[in-house]
Amino acid sequence: MHALALKADPAFPDESFGNAAQPAEAPLRAVANAETGAERAVREIAERFGKLSAEITDVAGRIGDVTQQFETQTAGLRRVVGVVEQVAGANHAIRQAAEGAQAAASVVRSGLERVTGSVKLGLSAAQTDIETLSEEAQSMSQALAQAVADAHKARASSDAIHAITREIQLLSINAGVEAARSGEAGRGFAVIAAAVKTLAEQTREATAASATQLDLLVKAVDALSRRSQENAQTAQRAREGSQTISQQVSEFDSFGRSVVELIGEIEAVSRPTRENAEACAKAGQDLAGLVAGVDASTHILEQAVERTDALVAISEGILGSIAASGVRTAQSELIATAMETAATIAEMFETALARGEVTLADLFDEAYRPIAGSDPVQHMTRFVPLTDRLLPPLQEKLLAANGRIVFCAAVDRNGFLPTHNRKYAQPQGHDPVWNNANCRNRRIFDDRTGLAAARNRKPFLLQSYRRDMGGGQFLVMEDLSAPIMVKGRHWGGFRIGLKV
Repeated sequence: MHALALKADPAFPDESFGNAAQPAEAPLRAVANAETGAERAVREIAERFGKLSAEITDVAGRIGDVTQQFETQTAGLRRVVGVVEQVAGANHAIRQAAEGAQAAASVVRSGLERVTGSVKLGLSAAQTDIETLSEEAQSMSQALAQAVADAHKARASSDAIHAITREIQLLSINAGVEAARSGEAGRGFAVIAAAVKTLAEQTREATAASATQLDLLVKAVDALSRRSQENAQTAQRAREGSQTISQQVSEFDSFGRSVVELIGEIEAVSRPTRENAEACAKAGQDLAGLVAGVDASTHILEQAVERTDALVAISEGILGSIAASGVRTAQSELIATAMETAATIAEMFETALARGEVTLADLFDEAYRPIAGSDPVQHMTRFVPLTDRLLPPLQEKLLAANGRIVFCAAVDRNGFLPTHNRKYAQPQGHDPVWNNANCRNRRIFDDRTGLAAARNRKPFLLQSYRRDMGGGQFLVMEDLSAPIMVKGRHWGGFRIGLKV
């Protein structure tokens, strides 16, 4: 609404309110005063709506922050739930493995007890038999040794008899010779000598046969004695081996006792594992309930964000309507400046096109190429050299002209900001937080406010938003933008960030 520009009529000089005023002058003066008051009221309403919009924007942003925190916490809780479920599963597996090991160990223990008992009985009987056999073998070896000694004695006696027989033979030969010399007188002695010779021959033959038999007997007894000694040694080794086996069986029995102790240890491990599994299952249920509660709270917060976004949109619409009504507000001059600057940038682009400094395809390039190593990510397009050359003088002059202006920059229709104010176009360093606040050129701002400003085709757009300064710091601002049209095509918009 525009105020009426009223001028005083020289035919009717001004008089005080107490004097009689001319009939036509009082109504005109009342109308002027009324409209002036309406403008003041509208401006006051606009200012209050501006403050309300800023407050709603801040509240909406804070609700969004809380929502993000809830989402982060929910994700963390979900991860914890997953870990608890994994731990519960692992505990269950350990429990099953422990119970299986315990059952297997019990079976082994029973088998060991049976086998150990059977082996003990068999070994005890075998050991008794081996000891008896060893003793008998020793006795037999001793008896055979005595027999060998007796056989050797008999052989010696036989040799002595054989020697005596030879002596008798010699004697009989001598006697025969003497009997022949004596003639008739020695005839009787010759008969005796012949009988002695015959006896000697018979004795020699018997002695030779006995010696032969004794030789065979001695050889047989010697061989039997050697076999007996070998058997006795074998029996001794068997006895010693049975003692070793007995020791091994004792160790086997000790192993069985170790298995029994192992079963007890497995039971000691299985019990707390079972209790831990139950506790993990309960913790998992509690965490699942907590996640469900956080999800419900997040949903409520999301609804609150939607409501506050709607309130922000309503307040922005009211501010826009007031500004468009013609009533001068705190933004009226800046709105005109934004529209004029957008038109100036469009003319500069069209002049560059006409001079062949850039092609239309290059000016509308959307192939955003990431700059390697940048954090936050910066991009390049084919029109960046042109904006770097044309826009800084215009933008820096406007930034210095008004203390309310925090930044001013042109963005394309996708929110890409090629050339920022010099203070926000510093070379990136190693700190992403510092980069986020001081290196804002070459970046794509496709948030709600940024895209709305970039794609708006109305004469101007007035918004409230929270500017992310990095490191969890936000600044509530007003965003004033006007579209940039080049050759009838929407290139983007010119944005002015204003302090509230």
